[in-house]
Amino acid sequence: MYKVRAQNLLAQHAHEETPDGPFAHLLDREDPAYPVILQALVDFAFELGDPNAVDDDMAKAAIRIGRARYERQQNETPLEYGTGLALSHDEQGDPRAVVYYIRRGALVKIGTTVHLRSRMAALLPEEILAIEPGDQKLEAERHQAFRALRVPGQREWFYAGRELQDHIRETLAQHGPPPAGLPTLQSGDGILNA
Repeated sequence: MYKVRAQNLLAQHAHEETPDGPFAHLLDREDPAYPVILQALVDFAFELGDPNAVDDDMAKAAIRIGRARYERQQNETPLEYGTGLALSHDEQGDPRAVVYYIRRGALVKIGTTVHLRSRMAALLPEEILAIEPGDQKLEAERHQAFRALRVPGQREWFYAGRELQDHIRETLAQHGPPPAGLPTLQSGDGILNA
């Protein structure tokens, strides 16, 4: 929950009409790497335990890290068939798009990406529970299906209720395990083994 508060504080100026946030003099909202840079700022604040402890030098480092991450995302090789995920081509969307289910503590995040490895590196979940082919439309359907489990004030974080755990098991049965070697914080027993 702290990381979400830090993200809200640091990203607050992104939604203001005038750039008067704490690092507005350093950040360019038009930079295509801007969202990734904000995530790097959040990571610094999270590690320090205080969003206000992030200074200009750290912000400059976050800009360099964010731009490097963004470049890696742009150059990332898409998931290939045979990586443990049965992808299908969708004429309406990007064939690389996946909906992922990750765990941090007792909470599950349902999100979507076309750059799975980079996204997992940015989020560093404790566990990657499952992945299924799908884009933002499927992600929105999953958010709607599990809305009763949504963490108050959050869009993509859910309590790991029985219905969600059952869905994750079904997704694993249908699409297989997530690709091996994706970045995570640690290994250990997951919510499905409890």
